[in-house]
Amino acid sequence: MSSQVPLWVTIAVAIVGFAGVLCAQLIAAWREDRRWRRDQEREDKRWEREREKERETRSYEGRQDAYVKIIAAVEAYDWLVYPVVAAVRRIADNPQVLRQDQRDDVWRAREELRHSLGPVNLFASERFNDLLRKTMLPRSRLAMYMSSGSKAPEWTRVKELWDESQTGIKQMRAEMRKDLGLEALPDD
Repeated sequence: MSSQVPLWVTIAVAIVGFAGVLCAQLIAAWREDRRWRRDQEREDKRWEREREKERETRSYEGRQDAYVKIIAAVEAYDWLVYPVVAAVRRIADNPQVLRQDQRDDVWRAREELRHSLGPVNLFASERFNDLLRKTMLPRSRLAMYMSSGSKAPEWTRVKELWDESQTGIKQMRAEMRKDLGLEALPDD
């Protein structure tokens, strides 16, 4: 008894086998594509985190550099101007116009301070820029007042502007330290 398999069964089995191999390949390709997309998304997220971290680092370093420049300019201003303020205090009882070299020192200090404002205006927040104005404007007004040679500066006005500028720098320095994640100084 020999049984012969009909030809159509052999063809059907071949077609089903071929379809199975083809489906397996399609499923494997689909899985590989899905895995590749997941890996690509993961890689994109990693790169985005790294770019964000780099932007934050650049921003922090930019603020740090700008803060250093502005503090250095303010301290240079104070070192140049304080002797003139002390001279005004000494001559308060006998007012006289400041010498030209004293007026020049005050004006030069104001100009150096003005030139240091660019980076800090770029990197600092608006809240910090308000503190910056509280620090810089009294210094600028003091410099303009003391360097105008038309009359002797009055000690009360000089003292008022000097004290206002010193209060401003203390507040600004405290904000800088807070922004940079540093401990506050005892006098801030």
